[in-house]
Amino acid sequence: MTVGRPAPRDFRAELAEVKCWDRQTQAIFDAHGEALEDCVLQNREELIALCELIEALDLRSWLELGSWTGALTRCLAALFELEPMAVCDDGWAAQRGLTRRLPAACALFEGDSGSAAFEAWRAELGHIDLVFIDANHAYHAVKRDFEIARRHPNRVIALHDITGANRYTTGVRRLWREIDHGWGRELVLPHRELGLDHSVMGIGLWAAQPPEAMGWAPMADRR
Repeated sequence: MTVGRPAPRDFRAELAEVKCWDRQTQAIFDAHGEALEDCVLQNREELIALCELIEALDLRSWLELGSWTGALTRCLAALFELEPMAVCDDGWAAQRGLTRRLPAACALFEGDSGSAAFEAWRAELGHIDLVFIDANHAYHAVKRDFEIARRHPNRVIALHDITGANRYTTGVRRLWREIDHGWGRELVLPHRELGLDHSVMGIGLWAAQPPEAMGWAPMADRR
């Protein structure tokens, strides 16, 4: 009997019951300017691709900046063994009437990701495989978060909303286009649950060193 590699995980099936950004979420966002809902605020296709990348690169520690209700961190904690697992969040969801729920093992910094207190907390975490930035989308804020993230040991930094499809996310698109060092990959896939053949979100992945997976290229080569 020949023993081969284990079959790849079917993340589409594993995520089938997870509510992502769909038409209902979009309607809430259009009405209020915010997605006032406890769900994973991701394009399902891009979430599946992110999970495939986490598995391919064996990324096993996680820090999310901007957790909202914690749905994404809860989702990934159910799929992967993440240690450490941490979140920085300013509690805005609670101010908007929602409840933030995080896994019991998740470390939480509640406050400003640009503060000295956060940076000290981040230093105590040590190495983090994947830092996911989805907090303040203004250019100055996301640039600050990116620069802080890359000062600390990591393997991959992810920026959410790189398409800049609405006025709230143009700062992320601007920063992503400016980065001209390191290695990058884009997860920009059709938003099928909105009936779209394109993405209105997009995840940009950055690494200082070329990761051990196909599809990464020097950031400067995009120009």
